[in-house]
Amino acid sequence: MATILVTDDDTACRETILKTLEREGHTLLGACDVESAIQAVKRNRLDLIVCDYRMPGKTGVDLLIELEALGSHIPVLIVSAFADPQTEAAAKRLGAVALLKKPFRRQQLLEYAALVLPQESKPFPATF
Repeated sequence: MATILVTDDDTACRETILKTLEREGHTLLGACDVESAIQAVKRNRLDLIVCDYRMPGKTGVDLLIELEALGSHIPVLIVSAFADPQTEAAAKRLGAVALLKKPFRRQQLLEYAALVLPQESKPFPATF
């Protein structure tokens, strides 16, 4: 399964996202701000980052800029209750795979994650 970093300053929201993805069997890491997220990126092999847009200090777009500076190609899914068309355009221009607007349904999160996570290999059928 995948290793996913969830970055959100709202503890309840972060924990909800973590639990949702953990039920699918993924390995999860949590961060409360961009600085902690960057440290996690440097220390771990990640398959996906789910990041809130608006946090104290730096935003999800700032995270995208820092990831680009590091040469990282980790897919980033931005989540936000405060997204406007300009924010969404900036996030996509900087490489976000999508911007998911809060509140969102559990299934929406899982569908977006499934689009970017590597597919597990399936065994060959036993018939010849």
